[in-house]
Amino acid sequence: MKPYRLHCILASLLALVVLTGCWSDDKEPEPAADFCSTTGVVSYSGYAPLSSRPLKVHYYIPAKGDRATMPVLFVLPGQERNAADYLASWRQAADRRHFMVFALEFPADAYSSSQYIEGGMFSGGSLVAPEKRTFAVIEPLFDYIRQCVGSRVDSYDLWGHSAGAQFVHRFVTFTPGIRVNRAVCANAGWYTLPDPGVTYPYGLKGSGSDDEATLRRLFATELIVQLGTADTGRDGLNTTAGAEAQGRNRFERGNFYFNTAEATASAHGITLCWMRREVPGVGHDQARMAADAATMMY
Repeated sequence: MKPYRLHCILASLLALVVLTGCWSDDKEPEPAADFCSTTGVVSYSGYAPLSSRPLKVHYYIPAKGDRATMPVLFVLPGQERNAADYLASWRQAADRRHFMVFALEFPADAYSSSQYIEGGMFSGGSLVAPEKRTFAVIEPLFDYIRQCVGSRVDSYDLWGHSAGAQFVHRFVTFTPGIRVNRAVCANAGWYTLPDPGVTYPYGLKGSGSDDEATLRRLFATELIVQLGTADTGRDGLNTTAGAEAQGRNRFERGNFYFNTAEATASAHGITLCWMRREVPGVGHDQARMAADAATMMY
């Protein structure tokens, strides 16, 4: 056999082994070996209702550690959708503390601002079916990642900053049955308050989720409101009346959100499992907020 033919055969066998390592035994093989390297970008379109609008998954998986048991962290970036920058802020902590990071980029040409930060809850003034909301892609993406990397973990963590924090807190508010271990919303610009008396998008009224069952599920979630104490500027803030009622800046608004949760939980006799975490001297800085979150979460 000629040397070049032997080389091609060996290369083909090696590629087959690599591809097989990303497939689940009980599912049809996927056409690509996604998430097999330690870092990269995967275009995910595996969730049928949103398949025409794929998202980009920027990921980092530490070389040392067991992929089967490492925690999974989804990172939601700010309004610029700069997922690569956010992933870079988490890589060192992931290496030290052994967890996988998947920074999600919802491309601006496919997902408007409201489809990102509000999860596509409404279209033309009407509620969108839950399975067609942006929120709905997270759970199948988690299953796909588990399949590809051979993970046995049964829950994931969320960390969102700025616009990503808006996605995170609304995701846990409006999506039942999710497998979230803990969710962190850092430095959000404004909030959907857990208050059935305030009209959506600033509260639950008219959202289709303004009942006590929603409050009990939401307040039972381990949600951490992470606030930089120096995040007191007004650049880029929502200045509508509903947002201004929450405070003059992101730090005030985050405290208002947490205080509203405490008051609502008390009024309904519900235990609140949330936590408020203030980061002294930090402003609207995703890298420093990520560093603090890493020590807190892992």
